[in-house]
Amino acid sequence: MRFSRLALQYLRKNFWYLALATLVPSIVMGLLTEPCTMIQLFVNFDQSKLVTFGDVFFAVSEINWKSVVAGLFALPIFSIFFSIVCGLESKHMRWGILSGEDLLKRVNNNFLPVFKLVLVFIFVMELYAVVCSLFTFLWVKAIKKAAVALGLTITINVLLFLVMLCAMVLLSLTLPIMSITGLNLRKAIAESITLLKGKFFRMLFAILIPTIIPYILMAVFAAYGFWWRKIINIFLFVYIFSYYITLMYTTYMDIEDIDREDLKNKYLKLVED
Repeated sequence: MRFSRLALQYLRKNFWYLALATLVPSIVMGLLTEPCTMIQLFVNFDQSKLVTFGDVFFAVSEINWKSVVAGLFALPIFSIFFSIVCGLESKHMRWGILSGEDLLKRVNNNFLPVFKLVLVFIFVMELYAVVCSLFTFLWVKAIKKAAVALGLTITINVLLFLVMLCAMVLLSLTLPIMSITGLNLRKAIAESITLLKGKFFRMLFAILIPTIIPYILMAVFAAYGFWWRKIINIFLFVYIFSYYITLMYTTYMDIEDIDREDLKNKYLKLVED
């Protein structure tokens, strides 16, 4: 639990500036997306409405022309604000300086790493949606009994989610490695996998345990179709985004045994040009 404890400790001390920095992407994510489409598919499973592969895929992925257009606008917004968070945390942990100055400089320094990682995340999520849709479509067409088809759908989707989760665990240090060391994406991925050897399950629990309750809330609200869930989701995303970005940086600093200046009683006072 060390990794999650370090992240939660930082989050508790600095929550308000993290909440402010992640608020805009949280609003975009909360209002424009449904994070629990798979849960809705399970709850409203109806073979008669899943006639084609497209019916299944669109139910799982939420992809349509509106979401594509919204995504084109959301991608730079996410990259900019997450770059700000990365810049703030990196400078705070490495130099002990927490300030809102030079935000444009921090965006410039972190934009490309964040942009690349967001694209990788989108690719992995859509690949997951495609594979889940293929299996779901197979069960719908091959098995006439709805309960059996639903059971197989849930089983395969959970197994695929675990595979995707394992991949995300191994890649979880890629962002701080890229932003702090300047390594390119390929080398940063290799370095992330290397650093997490022998620490896989510790990182897995750090990713899962503190976010179980928010996800359960999202799933329950989505299953019952509460209209106000999108408003609640905004606040949940503020916590999720803040926690995951913080977890990446605190874990990287801990594994690499880098002294964190933000943990010292006195912050460094540096004169910047």
